[in-house]
Amino acid sequence: MEQIKSRLQSKNNVDEVDEMLKQGEDLVKQMGLEARGMDDAVVKRDLLSKVKEYKAQLANLRTEYELATLIKVDNDNYNTSSSIVDARSTVRSQNETLLNARSAIAETEGVAMGITEDLSRQRETMNSAHGRVNEVSDMAEKGDGILRGMLRRNKFWQGKLW
Repeated sequence: MEQIKSRLQSKNNVDEVDEMLKQGEDLVKQMGLEARGMDDAVVKRDLLSKVKEYKAQLANLRTEYELATLIKVDNDNYNTSSSIVDARSTVRSQNETLLNARSAIAETEGVAMGITEDLSRQRETMNSAHGRVNEVSDMAEKGDGILRGMLRRNKFWQGKLW
């Protein structure tokens, strides 16, 4: 965040300096026009020499400004390339993490499928056992009915024999 703030501030400063240099150039041009418009030759010559001096100073400032911005651009490019390297490293690390997570998910999925198959087999076994229990229960009820009938007949015949 601090880097962004400093870059924005330095960009604002660069824009301000550029604007000031443009204003200075405009002022020197206007001074030259006013100096040429003077009627007195001596004053005109003095003013034109000062304008020439100001032009030279302004040209030096412009050169220094352009050199400073080039150095700053080189610096920013260096910082940007180091930031890009850091970002690439971060992305690689995140990719590794994602790959590890995917393999863990695949492994978990395999275990879940195995458990699901085991549960399905156990359900079939339980349903089969439940069916057999119902069959045995039905047979036991039939057997109970048969035994009751046999007991009744036995009591009937015992009562007739005595």
